[in-house]
Amino acid sequence: MMTNDNDKKRVIPFSPPDISELEICEVVDALRSGWITTGPRTKELERRLAEYCGTSKVVCLNSATAAEELNFRICGIGEGDEVIVPAYTYSASASAAIHCGAKVIFVDSQKDNAEMDYEKVADAINEKTKAIVAVDLGGIVADYDKLFKIVEEKKNTFVPGGNSELGRKIQSALGRVLVFADGAHSLGAERNGKKAGAIADFTDFSFHAVKNFTTAEGGASTWRDIPGIDNEEIYKQYQLYSLHGQNKDALAKTKVGAWEYDIIGPWYKCNMTD
Repeated sequence: MMTNDNDKKRVIPFSPPDISELEICEVVDALRSGWITTGPRTKELERRLAEYCGTSKVVCLNSATAAEELNFRICGIGEGDEVIVPAYTYSASASAAIHCGAKVIFVDSQKDNAEMDYEKVADAINEKTKAIVAVDLGGIVADYDKLFKIVEEKKNTFVPGGNSELGRKIQSALGRVLVFADGAHSLGAERNGKKAGAIADFTDFSFHAVKNFTTAEGGASTWRDIPGIDNEEIYKQYQLYSLHGQNKDALAKTKVGAWEYDIIGPWYKCNMTD
């Protein structure tokens, strides 16, 4: 039986990374620079991402999952707390909260929309609720205006806590359930004129190989300004959590007389490399 070209199957690849000669040259330059761990290229990416999103600071890490978990830990969320998460999401949205010891409360999608059912979100809030994680599915930014309205209306239910000094300060300063964005799909997306990253209280991004912006593996955290909280204090806490509790990263230790450092906590290793 004869077939023509129209009968042949066409392979549609799943989100292949867009790697040009420019990216290849940048990687080669990094390898030749003699500096391949967290260094000047990572710091420059953080600066440019913050400028792009319209936030004060960005912390680059080795995955969006690490970024989301550190968001929870920065805010002091842990054992005894509840975190509301959409049922329709990737596992990391829930597992990051579970790693911190929190209980995940799943909320189903709307009947005619992939976003979480906001009425059910409101019903799920109680005195143990510390955070809501909205997911920007397919790059479509969730309705954070609705979520902020809900948490403002439920302010009387919120009991500030936190298992760290910084977490207690953040929860007390906001005085309501925190709104997190799982922005794994939404770097560059906007809603009502605001870019993802500058909308929710805290946002994580993914730079995995199938994302529209990739570092092969990688992610980042960013956050809105919080009244009375120094952004530099938040940034330094991310660095501590992501570098074994070291109070200096590798780049800082290269400065004259700065090679000594302290380890002030038993934390994690999830920094991004150049």
